[in-house]
Amino acid sequence: MSFDTQTLEIREIILDRIANILQDVYQEPVLELTEESIIAKLAFKGDPQLNELRLALDRIRRGEYGRCIFCKCSIDGELLRRSPTTHFCSRCANILRYRTSGVQS
Repeated sequence: MSFDTQTLEIREIILDRIANILQDVYQEPVLELTEESIIAKLAFKGDPQLNELRLALDRIRRGEYGRCIFCKCSIDGELLRRSPTTHFCSRCANILRYRTSGVQS
């Protein structure tokens, strides 16, 4: 499986965030920062933030990461670096925010 540089960078961001949560919230030292060892630690956690990060790793493995789940367009790389669990491109996120804001047309 081949990943581009941006995807590898974001994958590392995701793994670092997971490791930090495991260490800071659950006091579980992450001695070996590998995807497999971290995923194994997630199996018994019901933490929604950890679950979102795990799902992002799953999308990377399946080759679906970085694409909007609605329109399938690419999601901006800077947005993914800031928020690696993002599911929507900026356009679809704006549409969703508008629709859920209670504004009626």
